[in-house]
Amino acid sequence: MAASSLFLVILLCGLATAADVFAHFMVANTYNYTQTEWKADFVAASEIGIDGFALNWGPPDCSLAPNSQDWYVARIEDAFAVAATNEFKLIYSFDMSYTPAACSIGWNTTFMATMISKYAKSPAAYIWNGDVLVSSYGGEGYGNEFFAELKSVLAGEGVTISLSPALTTYSLKAQSADPNGVATGMLANYTAIDGYLNWQAWPADTDTNLTAGVDVEFQAAFENAGRTGPYIMGVSPWQFKDFNDGYYNSWVEYSDVLFPNRWEQAISTVQPDIVEIITWNDFEESHYIRDLPPVAGPAAVGFGVTGAYIYGQTHSAWRVMAQYYISWYKTGLAPKVTEDRVVFWYRVHPKEVSCSSGTNNIGVVRNAAYPADAVFAWALVSENSTISMNVGSNQNWTFQATTCGPKLNMVPFPNGIDNAYPSVAVQRGEETLHAATGAVAITEACAYENYNPVVGLTGPALTASPKMGNGSGTKGKPKKLRHQKKLC
Repeated sequence: MAASSLFLVILLCGLATAADVFAHFMVANTYNYTQTEWKADFVAASEIGIDGFALNWGPPDCSLAPNSQDWYVARIEDAFAVAATNEFKLIYSFDMSYTPAACSIGWNTTFMATMISKYAKSPAAYIWNGDVLVSSYGGEGYGNEFFAELKSVLAGEGVTISLSPALTTYSLKAQSADPNGVATGMLANYTAIDGYLNWQAWPADTDTNLTAGVDVEFQAAFENAGRTGPYIMGVSPWQFKDFNDGYYNSWVEYSDVLFPNRWEQAISTVQPDIVEIITWNDFEESHYIRDLPPVAGPAAVGFGVTGAYIYGQTHSAWRVMAQYYISWYKTGLAPKVTEDRVVFWYRVHPKEVSCSSGTNNIGVVRNAAYPADAVFAWALVSENSTISMNVGSNQNWTFQATTCGPKLNMVPFPNGIDNAYPSVAVQRGEETLHAATGAVAITEACAYENYNPVVGLTGPALTASPKMGNGSGTKGKPKKLRHQKKLC
């Protein structure tokens, strides 16, 4: 093929209809928000190519909450007002894990329909095939008839929706059973749903990397069944939660290299209609990519006991990684790298040590043996470079990064590590171009058992991506992009 023809093929592939990216957003962490905080979040997300947030919120009058949560409605009103003037999209993700059995007043279709209708014509509403896209976390405790009734109530108000819930028990079951059979059974039980969100973005209690098998089978099952809603693939950087009260409420999932692996599955294997990053701001489950909120002030979040493993564990640099993959996912072409950056992450104590506080004093963090005691690095370079990594007595561990795309490597913690700040540098020839040190030391003398990583960045801070989302918010089934799987 002539060079000019090859260039045309690549160009046309890049011009195919782009998919969109949302981030799961916990409204529960916005009690003190004003429109200023909403705008700051929208701007920060837009800078890396995120098109909108999926707003997770529970039923306002659920008895599980310590007080009435009717303030959710006011925060959502602010969110839509700000999003409408900032070319940002919003989806409801009703938290339906709050079931009628657990709440004295759970979700009801009248209230949900009122909230959907209220913003159905808003510029911030995300429209799929002419319908308002609605999602959920859970829903099995309500059932198919509830979803069908919700659609019926909305139709009476002149509003149609495309319903793509995360029925989490099915996603989880599919990791250990035949995913096609699980998906087929779910479709038979839930005739009212149009699409699906695969929430299970982590391996379930196993120390093996998550594959894309469930996504491929679920996506095919929905297409074969003629369902017209989007297939939404969950992508997440980590999972650790600790209520400091024993085995079942304290766990970590194998996440050492989860974020880059999951993104590459989305790009090269699944090519979902929408990617949903899990999450923007779920601090308690350690998969946030937002900047940490202040300890006090208008944007502060009351973490309670969980603050011991959150404050200090910045994850902002994961947005650099997300920005790269979002661009690739949307355009079908790996972005041209013009600046050198290395994202690195690590935990703050070896997993075998006994910390002075935390769950290890009363029980066991589930899956605590899974994470590797290591510093991980993900490098993007504009020219072939040497990446040098240091942690404690393990000095000058190097690997080569090239212009062929991201390069991933690691250096293990040495024995007897004490008050060691890892460092990562980008070198070419005899020159060190960029260097950075981790924000928190690694030590065996740990104050709190913590599997939430610190994420750092070597090189310049990220710059805003060009706007690539669909500004109208109107979306149909995108064409399959011919994603470039290898750069060299």
